[in-house]
Parts: sequence; C-alpha cells; structure tokens
Amino acid sequence: MIKTILLVLLGVFFILNGISHLINNEIYEEYSSKRGLIAPKLMVRLSGVLLIFGGVALASGYLLMIGIVGLSLFLVIASFTIHQFWKERGKEKKLLEGMHFAKNMAILTELIYIAYS
Repeated sequence: MIKTILLVLLGVFFILNGISHLINNEIYEEYSSKRGLIAPKLMVRLSGVLLIFGGVALASGYLLMIGIVGLSLFLVIASFTIHQFWKERGKEKKLLEGMHFAKNMAILTELIYIAYS
C-alpha cells in the first residue's frame, strides 16, 4: 500500500514537471539553448511529453518499466547536457547546477531501485 502511494506521488511529480515543460516552454528553451542543447525547442517539448508519459506510467503501474526507462534516459541526458556544474564559473551557478545534477542522480537511483524491487 505504501509503495503504491509513493509511486503515485513520484508519478505526480513527473507529470507536473512535464506540464511545466510544456507550459513554460520558452523559459526551458532559452535555458537549454544557453547550455548548447541541440534543437532546444523540440527537445523541451519531447521531454515534457516523456515526463508526463513516465509519470503516468509510475502512477498507474501501466507500462511501468517502459516509463522507468524513459524517465531514466531523460534524467541522464538532462544531467550531463544541461546541469554541467563542473563547467560553471560562478559559485552560485556551480552550486545551483550541482544541486540539480545531484537531485537527478538521486531520482535516477530511486527509479533503478523501483525497477529492481
């Protein structure tokens, strides 16, 4: 029962994040463009859809492993292309990007744990 509740909550987190990517796409596109992401407009929209799909998969349990794989790919790609804290010059930017990178790695670890439990 608790695992189900936690999966639903994690799914809602990803769904809301995906909706944010679609609603605030201009902000995400600008941020991604500054990071040198290829085709930021397309990537932001695709990532929004992927986040929503993965979140629904987690929350519903339907196509769970496919959702976990998709979310894991998103987290790895976003972490190593967008949140490159090691390239930042300023302390604040380095700290901010480092926190995003660490958060993504923590969530990735959680998804791997879910996949194997």
